[in-house]
Amino acid sequence: MLFPKRILAFVLTVLITFGCFAMTGPDIVKSIRLGLDLKGGFEILYEAEPLNSGGEVTKEALVQTARSLEQRVDALGTTEPEVLPEGEDRIRVRIAGVEDEAKVREILKKPAVLTFRGPDGSVKLQGNDFVQGAAVVAFDEIQQPIIQIEVKDKQKLRQVSEELFQQPLAIFLDETLISAPVVRAILPDGRATISGTYSYEEAKDLADTINLGALPLKLTEKYTQSVGASLGQQSLEQTVKAGIIASIFILLFMLTLYRIPGIVAGITLITYTWALLLVFYWLNATLTLPGIAAFILGIGMAVDANIITYERLKDEIRSGKSLLSSLRAGSKHSIRTIVDANLTTVIAALVLFYIGTGAIKGFALTLMLSIGLSVLTNVFYSQWLLQLLITSNLVKSPALFGVRESEIAKVNEAPIPLNRFYERWDFVRKRKIFFGVSVVVSVLGIGSLLLQGLHLGVDFKAGTSLDIALPQTTTRAEVQAITQGIRLEPASFTVGGEAQDRVGLRFDRVLDADTGEVDETITAFKQRFGDEISYEENTVDPAIARELVHKALVALSIASIGIVLYVTVRFEWRFALAAVAALIHNAFLVVSLFSIVRLEVNLPFIAAILTIIGYSINDTIVIFDRIRENLRFAKVKTFEDLAEIVNRSIRQTLLRSINTGATVIFATIALLLWGSPSIGLFSIAMTVGLIIGMYSSVCIASQLWLQVKKGSLARAGD
Repeated sequence: MLFPKRILAFVLTVLITFGCFAMTGPDIVKSIRLGLDLKGGFEILYEAEPLNSGGEVTKEALVQTARSLEQRVDALGTTEPEVLPEGEDRIRVRIAGVEDEAKVREILKKPAVLTFRGPDGSVKLQGNDFVQGAAVVAFDEIQQPIIQIEVKDKQKLRQVSEELFQQPLAIFLDETLISAPVVRAILPDGRATISGTYSYEEAKDLADTINLGALPLKLTEKYTQSVGASLGQQSLEQTVKAGIIASIFILLFMLTLYRIPGIVAGITLITYTWALLLVFYWLNATLTLPGIAAFILGIGMAVDANIITYERLKDEIRSGKSLLSSLRAGSKHSIRTIVDANLTTVIAALVLFYIGTGAIKGFALTLMLSIGLSVLTNVFYSQWLLQLLITSNLVKSPALFGVRESEIAKVNEAPIPLNRFYERWDFVRKRKIFFGVSVVVSVLGIGSLLLQGLHLGVDFKAGTSLDIALPQTTTRAEVQAITQGIRLEPASFTVGGEAQDRVGLRFDRVLDADTGEVDETITAFKQRFGDEISYEENTVDPAIARELVHKALVALSIASIGIVLYVTVRFEWRFALAAVAALIHNAFLVVSLFSIVRLEVNLPFIAAILTIIGYSINDTIVIFDRIRENLRFAKVKTFEDLAEIVNRSIRQTLLRSINTGATVIFATIALLLWGSPSIGLFSIAMTVGLIIGMYSSVCIASQLWLQVKKGSLARAGD
């Protein structure tokens, strides 16, 4: 009776999974919060400084200023504004769905104004009349919260209290009424008490507001990102299209290559996609354009767990074991490799999450969630489904697992040679050629970096960039004619897009929003192409640019150190040394190629580099793990013995490297060809980096370990 029970369990599990997806998927997708780069809006990072000389920006003043800004935004009728204090003197504002962005930005930049007004609306006291920080919460004789205040000019308070005796003195922040206490006594000593039916929280808010009024803050824009609603919608549609194309290819690839396990992989990949959307919904997380890119990459990387398990399963079947024994042995051997490989990518993502901001933080969060859910769905869930099928005896033929009968050895006999085209390749003997290729490219990269450096984007060089989506095709000559007619001509511009309808403008200095330099540029394009254009603005202040450069370098350093420490603990220091050398090699080659072909380097590029570091070490660890396993059963006496182990380990894992690399690279190519141009440079960096990472794992990392190990072997012989 096992047959019907196992099959019934398999069918019910799949039906329940897909039923949950069908019933909840559409609502989940509709409910997920989209970032500004997908629905339009703007983000501004303000730096706060006191208006009065000698003042200081306190944490309380920063919090109250943020609250004031949020109240102003709410009064304009915008939806879900995010106004958050950041650090010691900054406030980050994110607002979606704004029709008149210039008006909103002008309102936000005004300092918060605290006024005390009489019944006729005349201003009797202002925020700077109060002693800084003197407003505190106390309690009266019946333990009711009250607010004690103190003014700088005692005579002025006396006059106001005499004039408004037994009348209300209303407190306003901007034009919002906060409270209206009644003056019940003449106040001769510059001190007063505000009483009423306040809760402690209300009294504390009022005291903080008065203290804020004593220290008005001036806000200066340091970083700006603005995306038109239509451009955000276009980016969303393009990137989702790229994700669908990539997913279909990956599913067909797995089905063709692995047969029954490929079908199971398809089920688990769909489950993984639904689970990731569900987690985003539960966390109320914001999905950004780089986040969708990480989502699509996650699908490609999720396949890696399946491929590692399935390739190991095929190896065990070829050794003569039964299907069930092969599954158990393959799962046991592969789980360690999968965990080791994915944890290194998590380290890089954690660094990105804690050091990055905005969309980059969203990319890192999505990447980490992808990895965690991938292990759950594409390892444990996948193996359980396969076990149900195998134990049901419904699938008995090894051919259904991609293994021919002629490839299966008898138990306790040597494996049958598969006669694959790479089975006799001597990777070790060709290591000097591999090293030579890397050295040549590195030398060219060093020369390019010394002669022309990197083409830094506004994230690292400061200035303003505009990405304009046009309703029709344009030409470089046409764009040049338009830019020559504006007040500030861009330092460079590009024309691209599928229909040559995207224009990128790069200004070496920050365009002044107050004098209308951005509006003037956009107006010039509207006069030529009509009002149906949409644009994305990125403005970065020089100080922020320097800070971003520092953070990028710190992120790369911390990620590399973390990965090295992990590999050292899990393997040995020689593996770690070879791994870090390969990581530096990979990152430097990508940077060199970007320098040689003059592609722009920005924050998404750094995200790509960190992802490449995590992924390439993933590939390297798979080979290292096989080397370590083969060493356990080998008697190594000479360099030739070591070389044979390295060659055999590479050959045993090469198909996995190629298959996994193909799925992830196709995902990045899909992003490049069909995704939003806004992440085009990210997609290029990822594609190039993944190819270099595959080459490095097979041809560089293991050869470097061999060279280091060779030295210890020689010393042992002495």
